[in-house]
Amino acid sequence: MVTISVIIPVYNADKFLERCINSLLSQTLASCEFIFVNDGSTDASLSILERFQQKDSRVKLISQENQGVSEARNNGLKIAQGTYIGFVDADDYVEYNFFDTLYQTAEKHHLDITVCNYFSSQDGTAFTSKAPFKEHAVYESDTIKKDILPYFISHETINSIWNKLYRTSLIKENAIIFPKGVALGEDGWFNSLCFAKADKVYFLSYAGYHYIDVSGSATRNITGKNYFQRIEQEYENDYSHLQNEFLDAKEVQYLKAYKYLSKIVSLLHDYHNPQNDINDSTRKRLVSELLKSKTTIKIFKDYYKTVFLQKSKYEQLLLFAIKYKLPFIISLVIGYSNKRNKR
Repeated sequence: MVTISVIIPVYNADKFLERCINSLLSQTLASCEFIFVNDGSTDASLSILERFQQKDSRVKLISQENQGVSEARNNGLKIAQGTYIGFVDADDYVEYNFFDTLYQTAEKHHLDITVCNYFSSQDGTAFTSKAPFKEHAVYESDTIKKDILPYFISHETINSIWNKLYRTSLIKENAIIFPKGVALGEDGWFNSLCFAKADKVYFLSYAGYHYIDVSGSATRNITGKNYFQRIEQEYENDYSHLQNEFLDAKEVQYLKAYKYLSKIVSLLHDYHNPQNDINDSTRKRLVSELLKSKTTIKIFKDYYKTVFLQKSKYEQLLLFAIKYKLPFIISLVIGYSNKRNKR
């Protein structure tokens, strides 16, 4: 009997892959299967996977042409045999008792989704990421609809899938898959579908997943990909499936606008982060694109006052500068913030 199916998409991860695999094969919960989906890697990833597959029968391998992380995970889901499903990224690794801890908690409380904290780092600073919900408490359907689903629309801090354990029947009986052709936010979309159907969710104080922020990754490559365009695309997501007795269409639109404004403020910080090495002309072009965007202008017209009141004084100043298209003020404010934080 397979207790947990762990799905790991792999694309050119040979620098980190052995560490990831060893951490999985060292799990104290022995009844796991590890489904590695080689997504058209051109480095040594496939040969590494084949070597481990020969050594351990728990290692399953799917090899496909490059189709992206969503399709890789969907193909892993098709063959998963476990009672529960977990996800790991190939450049990350887990503690030896990670899946055992999540499994024991899920079984004890009869959970559909079990969530834990995780270790992360940014700009050389290590920290533990925690969800903004009470730990060691069972959240049932009404509370999920009222408190957790709105958070998926307005924030992205709980979007990750790799710090969660899902009951397989929740996913398969509701035909939940990762969205195809989505450049940003596919994890949040998947989670919103799962949480909308879940009867019991639980947040653990335990942290056993190590998220590695790789330089040049999709979330960090500011100039190589049109990140702002992807934020605009994400804003167009249809969250009507999350509407319920606690969450109407008007509130959904407000939450989407709140998230959009938060993300463009964050993006402006990335544009002005010296570590991202963006030259002045490129920065001016990127900021101008953001300020003149029809989406930005419309959201400011409809939601500026409401969102403005929910933000800190610092964010309010930035929102004011965005609304009135004042790039010099934006640069000044963020430059002062960077200096205070010694960036």
